[in-house]
Amino acid sequence: MPNGSLETGRVYRRCLMVNEIEIEKIAVKNALEHGGKAEGKAVLSKLIGSDRTLLNELDALKRSVEEIVDKVNSMSIDLQMKRADELNINLAGERREETLDLRPLPNVGDKVVLRLPPEPSGYMHLGHAISGMINYLYKERYNGMLWLRFEDTNPNLVKQEFIDSFESGYEWLGIRWDQKKFVSDDMDVIYSYAEKLIKEGVAYVCTCDQGKIKDDRFKGLECRCRSRSIEENISLFNSAKEGGFKPGEATVRLKIDMKSRDFALRDPSIFRVIETGYKPYHLWPLYDFANVVEDYICGVTHVLRSNEFKTTLQDYIRKLLKFEPPQVIQFSRYNFEGTPFSKRKIRALIKEGKIDSWEDIRLPTISAVRRRGIQPEAIKDFTLRSRYSTSSHNYSWDLLLTLNRRILDPKTKRMFFVPSPIALDVEGAEEKDVHLRFHPSEDLGYRVLHVKEKFYVPFDDVNDMKEGERLRLKELYTVKIKNKLKEKVIAEFTSYEHRGDEKIVQWVTDDSVPITILFVGNLLNEDASFNSQSIRTVEGLAEASVNSLEQGDIIQFERFGFCILDKKEERKFIFISR
Repeated sequence: MPNGSLETGRVYRRCLMVNEIEIEKIAVKNALEHGGKAEGKAVLSKLIGSDRTLLNELDALKRSVEEIVDKVNSMSIDLQMKRADELNINLAGERREETLDLRPLPNVGDKVVLRLPPEPSGYMHLGHAISGMINYLYKERYNGMLWLRFEDTNPNLVKQEFIDSFESGYEWLGIRWDQKKFVSDDMDVIYSYAEKLIKEGVAYVCTCDQGKIKDDRFKGLECRCRSRSIEENISLFNSAKEGGFKPGEATVRLKIDMKSRDFALRDPSIFRVIETGYKPYHLWPLYDFANVVEDYICGVTHVLRSNEFKTTLQDYIRKLLKFEPPQVIQFSRYNFEGTPFSKRKIRALIKEGKIDSWEDIRLPTISAVRRRGIQPEAIKDFTLRSRYSTSSHNYSWDLLLTLNRRILDPKTKRMFFVPSPIALDVEGAEEKDVHLRFHPSEDLGYRVLHVKEKFYVPFDDVNDMKEGERLRLKELYTVKIKNKLKEKVIAEFTSYEHRGDEKIVQWVTDDSVPITILFVGNLLNEDASFNSQSIRTVEGLAEASVNSLEQGDIIQFERFGFCILDKKEERKFIFISR
């Protein structure tokens, strides 16, 4: 081998020896800040920024970074979090919330005004929560103003329970708004801007049926309504406001270009007739027109929203009305694997009886997420780590649940639960009261369990054990198996000392209580069909201490996982995570 190649090899090996752990630390941290995928360029930049002499070994360093980033990216998020713990990466402590880990807003002037614009036609879900959190964190960063503005322009879908869902959901997340309103509160103002456009000859009332309107737009044909006089249009507009038309009989449309390549600009409708008992109006604005006027009324400076919304029509309306446009920042929707976010799809699943309500624990609604024991701090942490992006991404629940576990771990009591129990009789056992801590390191108190010779342990743990093998009853003592019968295992007490090589199992006694634990899977299969196996149950025995829990209390059943008490009377828990 030529000397140059030998030297390159030595440099490469030296680079690995000196920097491998440091590279992995940066790669793992970067991956967990970007939804589980590290970016090689960012890792390389971080390394060089901390030590400029590494530029002398750039080629070797690049190879090392590429290898380690590939390894990190092949891990599940759960494994990345575990590796972060092993490497003592302080994920929470190093995050500076005042900078949000989000890019600065562009064109910030004297005041930043943002809005939360939920449509109260369904329950608040995680997508609303994350988008709301982004807006709120920017509001806090710039000491700005935040509107809670209900987009109630589909009045027949509005329900008080949906409004309550958003208000309580935002409050639970710690999102505080400065002003609250409904779009319909400003109906007269919105009407005035429509009338202004009609008088300027750029809007007209169309009385064609919906089928013809759709067909004309597809073919690029102008309808006869376009040639109506301004006076006639004003008369028809006032008639529509007063209830002179039935739904489908009249719409207000913009006069733009029926030949436009952008179908959104082919004389779009901006008002339609709706019969509703919600409020005393007959003519209701469509989303794009109402949104433009409301952003102007509220003085919104920055619009942060998902990129499912097209901007061309709103931009055009702003130009017609001579409104100063806000800075629009769009990002991809936050989707989770196997989970429907569409309110239309959720309503269909409820109607078909496949789920029982908007609070079904398989849904991403905030009501469901709260039932599953996910903490608001975990959603905030998820938002800061995943950031926002214009590229579409389906998130696994793993990252959110792992962040949630890190929040729960220091404040959650431990108890024993035995799934699929089998009796264990211990000969020579001492009858006594044992004091067991609720937490191994935090001061959360203790409970007292009375033990004799009768126990229950997990069947799966003892099924493959042989006579003569030792078993450690966790935090109690060691026994040796004497005999295995179909209905029970007989053992003998051997020692309070723990040698270290015994299998450790959780246990309960005769005063244990039966409980049921629900496991939540993906509601939808990969092909988006309904997953009939999305909920499964595990039954077993829990220590009697669970009787002291109240609905909504979270517990860690040792060697099993975190669970939340969902229904106290039925002793029914929901599994949160390992």
